[in-house]
Amino acid sequence: MASRYEELGVDVSKKGVEFLKRITDDVFPEAFSPVVKDPSNPGWGIILHTDGAGTKPVVSYLYYKETGEAKFFETLADDVVAMNVDDAACVGGIPAAFSDYVAVNPFKVPKQELLKSLAKGFSRVFSRLRESRIEVFFSGGETADLPDIVRTFDVSGTVMARVKLSKVITGGKISPGDIIVGLRSGGKSTFEEKENSGIMCNGITLARHCLLAKEYLDKYPEIGSEAKGYSGRFKIDSFVDELDMTIGEALLSPTRIYLPIILEVLKNVEVKAIIHNTGGGLTKCLKIGSNIKYVKDNLPEPDPIFRLIRAESREAPVNMYRSFNMGIGLEIIVEKGFEDTVADISEKFNVGAKAIGRCEKSSEGNSLIIISKDGKFEYRV
Repeated sequence: MASRYEELGVDVSKKGVEFLKRITDDVFPEAFSPVVKDPSNPGWGIILHTDGAGTKPVVSYLYYKETGEAKFFETLADDVVAMNVDDAACVGGIPAAFSDYVAVNPFKVPKQELLKSLAKGFSRVFSRLRESRIEVFFSGGETADLPDIVRTFDVSGTVMARVKLSKVITGGKISPGDIIVGLRSGGKSTFEEKENSGIMCNGITLARHCLLAKEYLDKYPEIGSEAKGYSGRFKIDSFVDELDMTIGEALLSPTRIYLPIILEVLKNVEVKAIIHNTGGGLTKCLKIGSNIKYVKDNLPEPDPIFRLIRAESREAPVNMYRSFNMGIGLEIIVEKGFEDTVADISEKFNVGAKAIGRCEKSSEGNSLIIISKDGKFEYRV
């Protein structure tokens, strides 16, 4: 039976990507992100990682249409940077340069206002990283007017990072008994300006369709496909006590940038693997390591936004853990005994962290068991 997410046209398993993976020059195909050899610098690898903000631009667009204010485009910069630099850091990559790509339907979106707002966002994000002594140079990018292809607009980016080949974190050293430390995606870190719902960039399509009212699709047909409509009971500015913010604020909460925490952890602990829980949610770990059974039986209570999405969409819990991060945006796997060190470092940044599970031996490839208040669920590659 298809999940609600799949019914909306989103394939969490990303079928077909394997055809492209087969032709990459990846040195460590088992690692979280591809690493290629630097042809001019023996012993070093280059990471070129591309990602976007998912369908969050639709939420920004709705805000703009309803308020006339372009400021709601700004935090998409946080999302795009986070989705790239943190994925690169999962293999030990140190980001060096970033490039953006913005595709616009100029008949629907005010291009100059959009770009001005995004520029403000990127400038703020990179300035904040510099405050953490992380220098990422913005190298420009590409803006394309594509009215025949794009309904509203899309924004993505590419990060270039470097890593010593001898220092790449591949997940190949994961052993039975290793501990999985989970870092929260919600709350308010020391480098964030306000409370974060924790949703990051994944599952936004399902969240939009189950939470936002159909009247938006009637007013702005460009925000949905002809196959499915919106069925929610909320306006974008509806304040929800359980969330302690509006629906729009919850959906637009910027993806947390874990890079400062990751780099601090790497200075103090030998890390076996780092998993950024983006596409695939809490099942993302399945692609890391070999013959590992991941057991997550000490997960925290999911942030309120996830409970609300489940209640409104009636999505099965087994699919919620596959589509959303459920409150754990990043996982760091270390040898038993070092889990408290990782948690302490994370909490210095006011990001909650704790041991959420362990690694066991598997004889049939990678698998994952989640034990929660919602039940026990098993996943395989």
